[in-house]
Order: sequence, then structure tokens, then C-alpha cells
Amino acid sequence: MSPILVTGATGRLGQLIVERLLAQRRPVRVLTRRPDTARKLFGPAVEVASGAFADRRSIETALLGIATVLLLSPIGERLVSDQTAVVDAAQAAGVRRIVKISGSDWTIEPPGRSISGDAHAAVERHLGRLPLEHVSLRPNAWMQVSLANTLRQVLAGGPVTAVNLDAGVGYIDAHDIADVAVHLLLADRIAVGPLNLTGPAAKTPRQIAGLLATALGRRVEAVEHQPTPLPPDAGFEQHAVAQFATLIGAGHAAVTTEVVRSLLARPPRSVEAFLSDQLSAEAVLAPTADIAP
Repeated sequence: MSPILVTGATGRLGQLIVERLLAQRRPVRVLTRRPDTARKLFGPAVEVASGAFADRRSIETALLGIATVLLLSPIGERLVSDQTAVVDAAQAAGVRRIVKISGSDWTIEPPGRSISGDAHAAVERHLGRLPLEHVSLRPNAWMQVSLANTLRQVLAGGPVTAVNLDAGVGYIDAHDIADVAVHLLLADRIAVGPLNLTGPAAKTPRQIAGLLATALGRRVEAVEHQPTPLPPDAGFEQHAVAQFATLIGAGHAAVTTEVVRSLLARPPRSVEAFLSDQLSAEAVLAPTADIAP
């Protein structure tokens, strides 16, 4: 059984994907610029290929004997060149299947309103021109990013803040993204994509404030705010995140789909379940009155 190559394995989503592959006793190889970090995270169960996207030789070495690739890399100016380098090397190496973690559907369609979405779209087009099996996953806003930040803010005594309190978001749990990715890496037949991954229901910031108020037994304020202007030296990622906030505020992320349910034969995790679990974890970690700090 040949290993599955995972790029971006030391990030939040990459770790979840690797853990699931290992749980199914699948051999895994990771391509990383941080081999020591990868070894600490995964131990001897994972082959670690040290290298970088800009180093063609290291990519070619990582792809030796590989039939399936999980393509994931951070938002940045080099996203297109980095990912197309992996795709081209994979095509030359005879890789059979690529599962790409792409941008949210609302950043990609229509084009021209998100630098991050346009970058992911360029990679998707490149994949589409090649005769290898591939699918692009377009996850909506992650619970582990947006909602986790909101929860920390509220637990610190602050309000729920948003550009538009009534703009819904079909938040998806990163665990569901990982489950779909692993399903498609291992499936006999790949699904036709791109696949728009969302949670089961769109929730607005005002509704989330209400859910947190009920769970915490106290008032949680919801406040609209205008985004802070970007500094003149703002980089690619800062511009991309600012565009995300604008698009979400305009309601473009308020979509839900049945993709997760259709592929996994179960519903995606709800916002309510995510918040409940996070609050339970906070309660377990919080010091009790009779324990010295």
C-alpha cells in the first residue's frame, strides 16, 4: 500500500487529516519545511519528507511511490506557484489522485472579489487541464477560526462583533472538512467537484450572541462595527482576511449545502454543538476556587 502524501500537515486541518488517515491504518508521508515539528506531532508512524514547494527536487523526492496527494497550503502570495509546482510534479510522477483544499465558494465565484479566492481558482483551473483524477473542496468559514475567536472574546467579557449582525454564515467544523477529505482520498471513485462544504444551518452574529447568552446564563451584547482600515504596508494575508469580512458582511457566506451529509451519510456538526463542546472544555480547564493559581 503506497503512502498518501499530505502537504500542510503541521497546520490545524492538516493535522486532523493525518490523524484520521493513521486511525485507518493508512501509510502517510508529509512534505514539510518543519520536519522536527512533524516528527513531534506524529512520531514514527509518519514518513517525513523535508522540503519546500519552491524546491522542485524535494517535491519530486516526496512524490516517489505516491499515488494520492492531499494538497493544502497557507494563504499567501505564493499559493498559486506553490500549489501548481506540486500539481505539475505529481502529474510527472504518475500520481493518480489529488484532493485539494481550496477557498470558500463565495471567495471564488464570481471571480475578482477575493485575492485568495482568485488564487485558489487559478490552481483549480490548472488541475482541470491535466489528465489526473482530482477534486477541490471549498469549505465555508471554519468554526475553529471565526467562532472560536468570538467565544474567546465573549468569555473575556466582550460582545459579539460583526460588520453586519444579520448576515448569516454556514459555518463548518474543521473536523467535518477533514472527514470529507479523507473520504475522498480513500474512496474508490472520486466525487465530481468542486464541492461546497458547509454546516447544516446559517447562523447570524445576533443569533450566536443569543446562543451564548443562553449557554452562559447572562446577557451577551451584539455590536456592529466597521472594519479597521488596512495599513499601507498590509500584506497579502491581511488584504485577504479583510475581503473575507466584507463578503461575509454582505451575506455571501449564508449558504448551506447537503454535500457533507451526502458523502459521509451523517449531518455536519452544528454551531450549537460546537459552542457547547467549547464551553464544556473551558469549564474543565477553568481553575476552581480551592486550587491555587
